[in-house]
Amino acid sequence: MIGRRVASPRLADVRPPLADVRSVRPPLADVRPPLADVRSVRPPVATVAGSRLRVLGAATLVAVLGAGCDLITDSFATNDFSGDPFPIEVELTSGAVVVGVRTGTPPVDRVAVLDILSPLSVIDPGPAGSTGVGGADLTLLGMRATGTLDVPRAAFLDTQVLSLHPCQAPSCAVGSEAAPRGYQAIIGANALAGDAVRLRLGDARVFVFADIGGGDRDRTYACDSVFPSPYRGGGTLVIAGTELSFSGRRVTLQTCAGFDAGPGVVQGRRGADLLLVASTGVAPTVIGLSAYRRYRNAVPSAPAIEGRPDATVFLPSGPITGKSVTIPRLALVATSSSSPRAPCRQVYAHRLLTARDCDGEEDCPCENGDQFCAIPAVLELQPPAGIDVLVIDDANPTLQALRTELRPDQPEVDGILGTQAIRDAELDIDYPHDRVLGRCAAPPTGATTDPCSARPALAERADRPQIQGCVPNARNFPP
Repeated sequence: MIGRRVASPRLADVRPPLADVRSVRPPLADVRPPLADVRSVRPPVATVAGSRLRVLGAATLVAVLGAGCDLITDSFATNDFSGDPFPIEVELTSGAVVVGVRTGTPPVDRVAVLDILSPLSVIDPGPAGSTGVGGADLTLLGMRATGTLDVPRAAFLDTQVLSLHPCQAPSCAVGSEAAPRGYQAIIGANALAGDAVRLRLGDARVFVFADIGGGDRDRTYACDSVFPSPYRGGGTLVIAGTELSFSGRRVTLQTCAGFDAGPGVVQGRRGADLLLVASTGVAPTVIGLSAYRRYRNAVPSAPAIEGRPDATVFLPSGPITGKSVTIPRLALVATSSSSPRAPCRQVYAHRLLTARDCDGEEDCPCENGDQFCAIPAVLELQPPAGIDVLVIDDANPTLQALRTELRPDQPEVDGILGTQAIRDAELDIDYPHDRVLGRCAAPPTGATTDPCSARPALAERADRPQIQGCVPNARNFPP
């Protein structure tokens, strides 16, 4: 039996009342026509060297990049509110968040992947199409009950896009090798960066809000897990000898794979500490071989990778092949500059200190003999069928490109957090407030275990009753 949730009521689909709603754009039908020549580059997870980018005239590129404040190059710039408070139905059959996008005059509709991993937006002109960088108005199209992607739901005006065929195959796809889903565009973080994007993937819905109301402490008291300052990366793409900068908007999350927060467990068996970047363009979670070996060291019952079946999935930038495994659970852990600990240590600390202070007879996570210390937020994910994982070679170009981009600001990236792992949660990618918010969706009807547990940050002893009210059975440790 699942413990009764005593958290505050589920956040409504409309904007939370804590914030002032910004003025909404004119009706989507009034979207301005785009620039005549839509030009652009490949998603940053792809290798820039050897791409199909051809030379743009220097004057053309300078005109594009020198047109004033730009959401790609200015991390603090925001566009006006692009959507409305209502849900956008999306296609998830491939595991990627698939929508439609409308551009041009006369308008042309394309199938698009909405991918928060890609810092740039892309329109695919086809293998023989022209390549370049330019501006366009993008209208995001939601899905009808019939499955067609043609319902205007949000407008991203004058968005810098890359006109590029983003994969090596004649047509690009996402999803599995058995059931690929073709696409012709990518809506990346540069288009989304002025808004907050809510991912409610268990219901195949996303939302585009102006932002999410309330400060971090307000959201904590609303029983959200707050992940402050998760956006990392950024750099420069070299396009035929010309540089194009992009801001750091990779959603980077500390993770504990296979967490075990019970008493009496030695720290080396509490799970494997990982660093993942989130993507909405792929279903399974993708990790490097060395990360999986660390996981096996922490969880000896995990299967050996040798002999596991091969599997191929398609990222927006192309296919990636590895070994398919399942892990039972994963915890996302917020960073904490005041109480820095490894992610699996934080999971254990949250379980213990939400229930009570250290008693002096156990493994206390606090330093200097303290019986209480602050603990950041945790979001525990434990779907009934486990979490699908694709284990790839550490030399994989996609993984190496992400590691190169995030050095030296972050430790080595271990992989990509896919959509299948977060379907039992609801995540707000709140770009304007430099944070991610996590909470649990309603558990499936008839479920006997809770597939998700949101554990808000515990900053002070005085917060303990409030946090205990957010987490069923939190007063008991050991449970």
